[in-house]
Amino acid sequence: MENSSSNLENEILIAESVVESDFSIEEASIDGVTPLLSFNISSSSLGVNKFVKSSNSYYIQSGGKVNITNITWSPSNQNIQIGLVNAATDTRYWSSERTGGSQIGGSIVLPETAPSGQYYVAIRSVATNTTSISVYGQFNF
Repeated sequence: MENSSSNLENEILIAESVVESDFSIEEASIDGVTPLLSFNISSSSLGVNKFVKSSNSYYIQSGGKVNITNITWSPSNQNIQIGLVNAATDTRYWSSERTGGSQIGGSIVLPETAPSGQYYVAIRSVATNTTSISVYGQFNF
């Protein structure tokens, strides 16, 4: 499912992307198994200054994070941003620009000033790009 938007009025550019060597999250469960939610986001033709978001929204606490398994895009000379979109308000929190066509590992962190709630995970093609890009991202909690 592909959703895109170029409306900039609700954007706040303060998300933080953190590279970590171990980005697993442990959660307690009744049978001792650690649950892991994994999902993908992709678009074969993401336009300039547009974004594609996850088909489901996820509850993220203020200061919470989503782990990045990997992201690839082409052409690799075009840049992307990774973000979180508040499902209720459409307020967007974007990381700094990513370059080079891929990122393996790390996380996107919801700022402490952002409210806890339902968020979509999103990938955006930045305004300085000159062509549409193909993107694929795999994420987990």
